[in-house]
Amino acid sequence: MMIPIKIQCVCGQRYAFEVEPVNGRMASPIACPACGADGTIAANAIIAENVQPQPAVAPKPMVRLHIATPVSTIQPALSAPAPRPGAPLTGRVDPAKAEIEARSKIFWGDPPKDVVQFLMMQGFSHEDAAVSVRAMFQERATALQGVGIRKIVTGIALMAVPVVAILIFAHFRVTFITLLMLAIAVGCWGAWMFLRGSIMVLVPKWETGDVSDK
Repeated sequence: MMIPIKIQCVCGQRYAFEVEPVNGRMASPIACPACGADGTIAANAIIAENVQPQPAVAPKPMVRLHIATPVSTIQPALSAPAPRPGAPLTGRVDPAKAEIEARSKIFWGDPPKDVVQFLMMQGFSHEDAAVSVRAMFQERATALQGVGIRKIVTGIALMAVPVVAILIFAHFRVTFITLLMLAIAVGCWGAWMFLRGSIMVLVPKWETGDVSDK
């Protein structure tokens, strides 16, 4: 759009022209034809007065959609069937597996009362759980007694080592102090094993920890 520009210079010269603004301003500088004074600032002021500001564009309205959940998708969750009678509850294992795990706990050295509580959590009654745990504890005691017998036999054999060493030294009338001390150490270890084995056989319930580590 062409805009008419009329400027009166400070020297008194008047001049006029038409211009098409670029970005609301003069495209190039202008000067007074008489004295050469710059008239660009005055021309830009006239352009600013004649150029109407562009109206602000209102933002497009945003549309929000609300999708209702169909009733048919909610109904199955609300009307879920109850678990059938006799079915194991969530978090419980099969009774046979529960007994196997309880037996492992007993052999690992867990207290019997803790194992009873474990079986009750798996659906066993207190009486059934107590009976099962007593039987498992008896199995543990039998296993410990077997380990104790082996320790007794091994301990007796080791306790005989220093006796045999002394008899040999006496027969040859020579004594090797180092070998004798080693034989005595082996005999002391055998005595300790004999004592441990005797306790395991007589009072296996005193033993704690895993049976496989004995």
